[in-house]
Amino acid sequence: MKDAILRKSVANHHVLGILICGGKNEKKRPFGESGYFRLLAEAGKPLGISIFVFNPKKMNWQRRIATGYIPSAEKDSWELVTKPIPNLIYDRCFYNSSNHYLTYRPYLSLLNQDPSIKILGRPLSGKIQTYSILRAHKEITSYLPETVPYQSTAQVFDFLDRYTHIVIKPNGGSHGVGVVAIFQLLKRKGFYIKGRDRKNHAFQTIVETKTQLRNWVQQHIGTTRFVIQPYLSLSTPDGQPFDLRILIQKNKEQEWETTGMAIRAGKTNSITSNLHGGGNAHRLLPFIKQHFTPEQVEKIHEDIKKLASVIPSFIEENHGTLLELGLDVGIDRNGRVWILEINSKPGRMIFLRTGEHETRKRSIQLPMQYAQSLLVN
Repeated sequence: MKDAILRKSVANHHVLGILICGGKNEKKRPFGESGYFRLLAEAGKPLGISIFVFNPKKMNWQRRIATGYIPSAEKDSWELVTKPIPNLIYDRCFYNSSNHYLTYRPYLSLLNQDPSIKILGRPLSGKIQTYSILRAHKEITSYLPETVPYQSTAQVFDFLDRYTHIVIKPNGGSHGVGVVAIFQLLKRKGFYIKGRDRKNHAFQTIVETKTQLRNWVQQHIGTTRFVIQPYLSLSTPDGQPFDLRILIQKNKEQEWETTGMAIRAGKTNSITSNLHGGGNAHRLLPFIKQHFTPEQVEKIHEDIKKLASVIPSFIEENHGTLLELGLDVGIDRNGRVWILEINSKPGRMIFLRTGEHETRKRSIQLPMQYAQSLLVN
């Protein structure tokens, strides 16, 4: 009996579990990131690692098994199987709302609290938590826009009095959904509002009074946690918003490595540059050389390298183990660099958009190489 348990444990050490949480695409496919997971499976073959994709709600904890998917030989097809819960797990759960997350929390707690199971990275919980960590680092504070959790509309008016232009965004949101800029009109009474609604549709409107703005903000925010920030002019002279995505990952030496960088540029006069909102991707240096002086380009590059080298290890020291980070950086019209967001579950589609296929290939290989380094130790 002991030998059987040992064999099961050793077998688990060659399997990387991948956590998924129910989404809208599950009826059309087994899961939303199935293409990425098949690439992970291919990258794992020469390393002797297979993958097992499962929903934590499909676990039988008493028997320590789960029902999930493994890649089948047929293209884009997956086989439904029941396997032992792996000892090493890559969390790719994405949540539509706080309530969605709460339905999964009991199952995630079982995995996180089990001493025989290692989760590759502890997810960041939101913009406020990340901001609170980073502002403790003296070299980073100058790159951080002021950020406060939304508690009342009084804060919105306080920020408008101080900055005239502000942004409100979901604390845990992504893809630009719900991000809104509010501009205090100076030549006439009222407020100009533009951004993206909860369905990620672009909109703009004007409200005439503070009461109307108060009602609009309360309706938009509802019960979701939001943050408030000053509005930064992060666009080209012709009004195209852009930011920089830096992908930083652990490698087989278990050290941080900057995998790649790419610019995301949104539609002209939009406030977000996210690819899901219709934006385009560009290679970093050709893009910034079009819009900044050589001296500014050099300084921007120095700042980016500094942030990429400092932030991952500092967050790990104050938060917990991580696998990879998507660092989103803004560059204002004066060439000043700002930290916009840090994502512990980044995508890597942007490198396909820029034609950097080797960079994307490496971005897929690194998680598997890091996983192998943990399995052999």
